[in-house]
This record gives sequence, C-alpha cells and structure tokens, in this order.
Amino acid sequence: MRTTRALLREIHPAFDVVVRPVPPAHLDVVYIGSIVDHNRVEERLLRPLLLQGRRHHGREAHLWLQNTLELGQIQIEKDAVAAMCALLDSKAVLCLERDYVVVDVTATDRRLPQEPEAEVSVRGPRDGFTESIETNMSLIRSRLRDPDLAMREFILGTRTRTKTVLLYLEGVANGEIVEEVARRIQRIHVDGVLDSGLVEQWIEDMPWSPYPQVQATERPDKAVSALLEGRVVVLVDGTPFVLLAPAVMITFFHTADDHDHRWLSGSALRLIRLFALIVSIFGPSMYVAFTMYNPELIPLNLLLQLAASREGIPFPIVFEAAFMELMVELVREAANRMPQQVGQSFTIVGGVVLGDIAVTAGIVSPIMVVVVGVTALGAFAIPNYEAAFITRMIRFPMLLVTAVFGIVGTLWFALMVAAHLCTLKSFGVPYLTPFAQGISREWRDTFVRLPLIGKVTVPATYQSPLGGVAVGWRPQRGRKRRPS
Repeated sequence: MRTTRALLREIHPAFDVVVRPVPPAHLDVVYIGSIVDHNRVEERLLRPLLLQGRRHHGREAHLWLQNTLELGQIQIEKDAVAAMCALLDSKAVLCLERDYVVVDVTATDRRLPQEPEAEVSVRGPRDGFTESIETNMSLIRSRLRDPDLAMREFILGTRTRTKTVLLYLEGVANGEIVEEVARRIQRIHVDGVLDSGLVEQWIEDMPWSPYPQVQATERPDKAVSALLEGRVVVLVDGTPFVLLAPAVMITFFHTADDHDHRWLSGSALRLIRLFALIVSIFGPSMYVAFTMYNPELIPLNLLLQLAASREGIPFPIVFEAAFMELMVELVREAANRMPQQVGQSFTIVGGVVLGDIAVTAGIVSPIMVVVVGVTALGAFAIPNYEAAFITRMIRFPMLLVTAVFGIVGTLWFALMVAAHLCTLKSFGVPYLTPFAQGISREWRDTFVRLPLIGKVTVPATYQSPLGGVAVGWRPQRGRKRRPS
C-alpha cells in the first residue's frame, strides 16, 4: 500500500518494526513490537479487524474503525512524518489508502509506585513517582481533584522526543512565572533529554551558581503541596524526579512530615535542621580558627586537653581537618555506589574503622575525629540531597580561607556566601524569600511552624508581580548538545 511504503521510508529498518497486513479490511497495521502491549494489539486491534473487516472508503472507513476497535484514543493523521512520530510514541498506525489512523497500544508494564528512598517519610504517604509520566499524572490527579489543574505539553529532544508536561493551578499560580517557565522549556533545543536534571540545568536563572534554583522531588504529596502554593510542576517522561519552581532556600529544608506533626514537633524538627546546617558549615572552620589563631577563646581545661590529644601529631590542624573531610566524602561516595544491602553498613563501619586507624597511626587527633563526625551528622540531617551536597562542598573553601586568615576569613567567606544568596533569584523570586521582602506574616512557616489557626492562604511570594524576571538567565546558543 502506498501509505505503508511512505511510512516505512521515514523510519530506519529494524527487526522490531512489524507490518501486519489485514486483507479483510484492506489496510496494514504497523507498530514497533518492543514498546507496545501485545495483548492490546492482538485482542483489541487485530482481532476485531479480522473478524469484522470490510472494505470502506474515506469518512466511512474512519467511522467504521471508531465503532469497531475496542481502543480509546483514535487519531487521524494525513502526513507520514506525523504517523512516524506516533509510531515511535508506542502507538500503532493503520495505513489506509490516503491517510493514517493512530491508535494507542502503549505497554503498561512499568514500575509500580514505591516509597521514595531519597525522601523518607515517617507519617506521610508511602507512594512515589515512577518513570512513567502517565503514572505520575495519575498520582497527582488522585490527590488534586481540581478542574483548574492546567497542563502544557512539550516534546524535548530532536532524537529522544521526550514528553514533558508543565502543571499549574489556573487562578492560583502567577501567570508571569508560568509563562517564563514555558518559554525556557521551549528554548531547549538539543538532541536528547534523558532526565529532569538536564532540564533543571537548562531552565535555571544562574547556571554558574552552586545552589539549586529548582527543587526536585519524588513525592507526589510534595508536588501537590507546591501546586496549592502557586508553584509550577514539571514532569519529564522517563524519570521519577519532578521539578518544582520557583524554589527558594527555605523550601530545601522542609519535609513532608512537618505539617503532619503538631506545630511544636514540626518546629522542633526544623530548628534541629537549622542547627545541623550551621554545624555542618562552620564546624571544622571554627575549630581550626580557635585552635590556630584564637586559643585564648577556649577554656583553659579544654585547651590543655586539646594540646594533650595533639601530642605527637606531625601535621598541622588544617591538614587533619581536610584529610578527615576527604575521607568522609570518600566513604559516603563509596557507599552510594555499593549495593543497597551493604551500603549503610559500609558507611558506619568504614567511618569508624578509618577514624580509629587514623588516630592509632598518629595522623589525626581524637578530637578532630569527633568534630568531623558531628559535622557529617549535621549534613545527614539536611533533608534535600542537593542542599546537603552544596553544604558539604562549601566547607572546603571555607576551611582554606580560615587556615590563611583565621576567624576573620571565616566571617568574610560567610558574608560572601550571604551576598551571593541575596542576589540569587529563581524565576524572578528572591532566593531568600520571605526574609528578603520582609513579609512577616509568612515567617510563620519558615524556620518554625506555628499552629494552623485561621484561613490557610496561598503564599504571597508566588503571587506578587515579578520585579524583573530571570535575572542572569540567557537562552542557549550554538550547536546542539547531546547529554553525556
């Protein structure tokens, strides 16, 4: 058939491209066998065509197919290129005399929703996003039964043709932010998009900043909560991580359990995370600053104990701190790459063994092992992986500056980081929101969580007009890039 030959010319020959003639209906069925549901093809497509097939023309053929096939989505295409795109999108194509009929026979054997491993919840739901964008959509719609839930679909990657969906609540989300996110997604022109992390890097405001400006999550309840706050959600097919935008700094230290507990418990947990953040950043640097430059600030008994513990150590204090921090990161990375059954045990045992061997060998002092261990625990208490990783990496340049300038260098480096955070924006929203704008009524859900009394409103952060969208963001130019 002429339409069949035109369709096959658009796709490279392969063993899984199946062409099934149906003589009773005078048409050909073309599909890719490795990505379709064979039961649906055999029972709901080929069987009705073989049993009730008859010759029809034009509009009569389309009406007959709609009444005969036991499939929901039936679409008519006039172009062979459009039919080829549907073929690659896990659909079957019925080649008629002049046009094509596309039917949905997508395979449904995807991974079932499971509890996210990176975002563990004590009291919240146990399901998480999967690699199927349809499953992720169903997880969101089952929680948010609102007719104002709007979506925009994009196809990213000239070769991968990855389906991407932008979700937001009409009338709740800021229209300027929605349009800006859509514009940035449309400007992604690359060969392939394989993960939402690539999309995150292409749409963020300042690519050179070490801080994440788009939040990623595996939890449907967190995504729905972001939609209710007026934020937008970006789903990328093939990955369980969805993107939430805009993202301000305080959101990376909140968990889904904060609102499930009572206000006192939730506030205590948030204050503990704040303390963990401070300890993980300033712990080694302050120890080095006090022992090297300002020992007079340490109580005499503790200073004598520190001096006794460092007796026989041939290396300076800053070398001890840098060595132990590198060992902790090495153990952490090795545990992440090992099988899950032994990863956690290796982290604990490896840290204890390395610390004991280092002290016995006289490389580091016992107090340094304690300082680095407390610092590592502080980093573990940060709920977001990206925020915890950046916090750990900041310690190394701060440690170097402290070794040269003492406590003055520590304070100078902290001020530089604070100044950078003050200039950082996420889709036009200041990164230090709500403290940057001085919106005191929204401080009730930041470092502490006050009781849920009165009407719960949408945060004004995501509703106010943008005072200059996308500061520092530029569209990509040059030739297409293929992700590594």
